[in-house]
Amino acid sequence: MTEAHAKRHFGGRRAERIIFALCLLLLLVVLFVVSAFAASTYDRSAALDYARTYWDRICSDGYFFVHREGPILLRSGGQLPADSEGFDCAHFVSCCIGSEPNERGGGLDVPSRTSAYGEPGAQRLVNWLIEQGSTHVVRIPEMVPGDVVAYDADHDGWIEHVALYMGMGLVTAHSISRYSKWNPDPAARVVLLHLPGEYERSLSALGVGWIIWVATAVVAAGLLGAVFFLIRR
Repeated sequence: MTEAHAKRHFGGRRAERIIFALCLLLLLVVLFVVSAFAASTYDRSAALDYARTYWDRICSDGYFFVHREGPILLRSGGQLPADSEGFDCAHFVSCCIGSEPNERGGGLDVPSRTSAYGEPGAQRLVNWLIEQGSTHVVRIPEMVPGDVVAYDADHDGWIEHVALYMGMGLVTAHSISRYSKWNPDPAARVVLLHLPGEYERSLSALGVGWIIWVATAVVAAGLLGAVFFLIRR
């Protein structure tokens, strides 16, 4: 092999390694972007399923707010306390829309400030949802299943209660444990919040796991194709 041929040979091998490294980097970037999208997408179907499971039971983290002061640890999935209406509404909605470690709901990363999962204060939860891009809706028919209904019962500008909208005019909530027709006190000020995310056959409702696999397969196929092309040169 002449010196010129050797230079071309080793130069070609170096170019192959560079292209391989670039393809691998592209694969990692695609996986990171898709994973970030999956982590931040609101899965309305999962939120609704969680609400149907736990509307009349202790949430999957095992906590229930009997008093305002803080939660008590009971049995996950157990019956709600019969002798206390409780203050568990925001905790319940947090679990429905959030990512409680024992059983994932809608997948939002709801912050926690007690031993229980999520935000225990109705007003604070509403504030957080608005910060995340939730928008006000005027009428209940404009709501989408998985949205949130908030109540200011005494018109003092402070939200005391929240519930999850289930569709077809139904809501579900803790504290006043119910899965029933939406029928608020006519004197109450009601705030209707539409959470970001589609409902009708949304990517989140279908599950984003398949998106990651498809993206991985496409990039991997391109990577293998590039390597094969270089080998056959």
